[in-house]
Amino acid sequence: MAFLIPVAAGVALSMAASKIYAYLKTPPPSPPPPPSPEMTQKLMIRNAQEKLGMDIENHYNLAVCGNSGTGKSTFINCIRGVIDVEYSDAFVYTDSGPAPSGINETTMMPTHYCWPNNELPYLSIWDMPGGGTQKHPGETYFDDKTLYAFDCLLLLKSGRFTQLDTDIYRKAVEYKIPIAIVLTKADNDIKSRVKIKTTELRRKLTKSEYNALIEETIRQLKNNVKSELMTAGFPEPNLNAVFVVAAQSYRDEKLGFIDDIDCPPLETEKLFLACCHITVYRRSHA
Repeated sequence: MAFLIPVAAGVALSMAASKIYAYLKTPPPSPPPPPSPEMTQKLMIRNAQEKLGMDIENHYNLAVCGNSGTGKSTFINCIRGVIDVEYSDAFVYTDSGPAPSGINETTMMPTHYCWPNNELPYLSIWDMPGGGTQKHPGETYFDDKTLYAFDCLLLLKSGRFTQLDTDIYRKAVEYKIPIAIVLTKADNDIKSRVKIKTTELRRKLTKSEYNALIEETIRQLKNNVKSELMTAGFPEPNLNAVFVVAAQSYRDEKLGFIDDIDCPPLETEKLFLACCHITVYRRSHA
């Protein structure tokens, strides 16, 4: 079984959010553990620096990875409370600014972002290029992108598992890298089901009916992940490491755009806290 975030063991959220954030405002006590006996910590540090320019000694690092079109850049903006911008020739990168998004793949190389206003000064979140392409082949994606050097991987998906998803997950299992499966665009699934249900009932849903529909949608999406992973030959996964998110709703709440929210954030905050928790835990026990 994959070395998943501690929520799989039932203790992920035992540490208060304020305490987790406090850890991320100071440098990590040690580098992350190496992924295998064949790779020393020193070599891992050097690979991360040479391939990505990533400082794993003095920063915690999360990687947002997966296929093109799963909303990686938008997710990174939302989790930091940053407004999206569409990529153009005039775009200027800053590490605290937005990750550009667009109809086509806009992330050509691993790019790191930090939290605005130095909110979490020792935490970086990385926008990884979509894999499974000629430039970024899926078979070597994990090692090419040095994913083994990250504290936690967030594998974003918005449909069925692809070969790239399976390759990333398999490598994370092999190297015991914490990985969360993040189901994006769940708000679209919920809106679709609400429309079907209201048409069927010929009236608006009550609050309890709406909440029950959300819970059922989350349960169904997670069970789909379990079925797909088991079909791919993996042991039955712990669904506590699968998160159904509505990241744009999370950002809207964070920025105070309450009137514009037509779907709750779902498990977005739970995901972020769980990933930060395992990040802090691993560094403290490396």
